Amino acid sequence: MKKKMKKLLGVVLACVAVVMSVCACGASPEKEAITVTFMNGDTQLGQVTGTAGETLADYVQYESVDGFEFQGWYETPTLLETSKKDLASATFDKDTTLFGSFKSLQVAEDTRVWYIVGTGGNPDLAASNWGADVDASVKDACQLKATGNAVNEFAITLNLYEGDQFQIIPDWSWDGQKGYGCFTSIDDTQMANGGGLSGEDSKSNINVLMDGNYTVTLTTDPDNSLQDTLTIVRNGDATAEAKEPEPENVYEVTDATGIMVKGSWVSDWSENKELTRVDGTNKFTITMELAAGTELYFMVFDNGADTGLGMNASAVTDEASKALLEEAYNVKVAADGAYTFTVDAETMTITVEK
Repeated sequence: MKKKMKKLLGVVLACVAVVMSVCACGASPEKEAITVTFMNGDTQLGQVTGTAGETLADYVQYESVDGFEFQGWYETPTLLETSKKDLASATFDKDTTLFGSFKSLQVAEDTRVWYIVGTGGNPDLAASNWGADVDASVKDACQLKATGNAVNEFAITLNLYEGDQFQIIPDWSWDGQKGYGCFTSIDDTQMANGGGLSGEDSKSNINVLMDGNYTVTLTTDPDNSLQDTLTIVRNGDATAEAKEPEPENVYEVTDATGIMVKGSWVSDWSENKELTRVDGTNKFTITMELAAGTELYFMVFDNGADTGLGMNASAVTDEASKALLEEAYNVKVAADGAYTFTVDAETMTITVEK
């Protein structure tokens, strides 16, 4: 009898252990609390405490600023469209800062003159030569005109062709350029991000992927450049054939040729470093200690003057050099370290060693 009781007690204890194990496994883990900070430029509007993986409450109070119209929350201070968040459905897994887009209800008049500049099959675009010194007639053909439909809205309609590249600039100057990242929406079968020297999407070239007749519209706020936006609409097929490209000028290397490099080791890319000519050759070299992610652009000079010829990542053609770089428009090093760059001015190529 005692043996039977012990056996029964053992079975009961085993069952209890199983039940407790199942209950323990099914227990819901405590959810993590997170804080979302709401900003208007450099000004903190407030914070909301929420739960990781769940939508927020009480954020609407920060969407009202006197004299401004709220346009959305973004994860980037530059209000990149790709970082826009719909807080009615968005969730966050960690503490996050969101930046509000607030458009002034009283926008100052934009007295600047805006132009499309670049290169390609459109004869006016080709003649603009990326904002070089050109005739007044070329500037007039490239000018965006006020539409009259809204405050500070400017537009131009023109034919664009596959392979064309362009940006929008004010007063024929690159101070205030508007590139790919300024588009509020874009058809990626028609246009692509062409990169640029700055590495910023808002200053990146716009590459045309599909021939067509397009209208480019710019809307500006002179007091808040973060509100400047671009739109582009394809109206239909191009109304004229693309201009045949001019034969490229072949640069002849001389004793007066020099190579300079600038890069993101300075935030505004303002510092040029000169490469050393290898004796008896048309090759130039420089060794630099660089942090991972640093971008570089190489330029050809003649008698100390910039020729306008430059080299980016497309000039790196050998696989050993490419293996040391990240994929990017500019030459972008993949890791910290000392790099040696050699430019062959005859072939306009760059080799990289580490």
